[in-house]
Amino acid sequence: MAKSGWDIAVRRIDAEFDIAQFLASALVRKIAASKFKLAPRDRIKYSTLPDHVIERIEQIVLAAYLEAGEDVGGDILREHLWQQALTARRDMVANGALISEADFRQRLGLTQRRLSKLLADGSVFTMGVDDVEYYPALLADPALDRERLQAICRIIAPAPPDSRLGFLTSRRGSLGDRSPLDMLDSDDDFKALSRRAAAWTAEWSRTAVKLYEGTLETEPKDVEPLYTAVAEIDPRSPLWDRASEALHVHGYQWPLGPYPDVRSFTLFVERQTIGDAAPIPEACVQIVVDGGYIRVRIIAAPGTTLQSETVSAGKHKTFIDVAKRVIAYLLAH
Repeated sequence: MAKSGWDIAVRRIDAEFDIAQFLASALVRKIAASKFKLAPRDRIKYSTLPDHVIERIEQIVLAAYLEAGEDVGGDILREHLWQQALTARRDMVANGALISEADFRQRLGLTQRRLSKLLADGSVFTMGVDDVEYYPALLADPALDRERLQAICRIIAPAPPDSRLGFLTSRRGSLGDRSPLDMLDSDDDFKALSRRAAAWTAEWSRTAVKLYEGTLETEPKDVEPLYTAVAEIDPRSPLWDRASEALHVHGYQWPLGPYPDVRSFTLFVERQTIGDAAPIPEACVQIVVDGGYIRVRIIAAPGTTLQSETVSAGKHKTFIDVAKRVIAYLLAH
């Protein structure tokens, strides 16, 4: 039988501290019941235990409940993972895997202005540790092809810094059980790596197109969309390119039909970065089929000044075909 989080925590506390089991048992229950932090009112009961011991026991209890697969709440889990990442980054600073800006500039012979440009275009990146930005030392490794390494860094720039560093250093079956750092010298290897990096980067961002009946200005929260299409695509691609790909890619669209005969509907485009809770609204397009024409009105779309237009309807079978035709028109204009 699988052990509960309580069982695991009590056993580990007993192995690490000389605390009576009945006290440890009660302490585990109180910590688990108060979001894995001992409540101030209960701290008095354990006044003989130093603060650092209580903090360590809180960590043990949380880790034990996570290991047991028990629901500890999204915020608590995110805090736990953040603390783990912070500990790992501190270790990287200590062992020289992350270096200061001054050290990084000295190793590469960079001026502050040149470094700022490299940061701006994603050629290099930083990782924050205790409110200080550090640079991965491998980005200044003289044994690596710097130009090609920076080119790969620019491709993977949309991903979080931890993930970028992991991509660069991890061996992958798709790369012949090699890491990207092993593939910078050969022209053929570098081309294959660039394609893999682009595909990997697209997985970090999803563009969704949702269609709702009627002409709307904001996406409704209590109504199911008539149709949803999603594509994993680099967020740096133009808005209408991403919307078009979402509508045409196979396997990420629902429902499958049959579809109602809708003559008036609104198309919403949104982008979401994996790991972020809320998607980012990007466009709202009202579409009305009127005889042989399609009236299009854009309520909001970053980077475009088009507000309204009339498009030839052509031969369309469903409102999805109409949506594809409208996006194709916006792509061309």
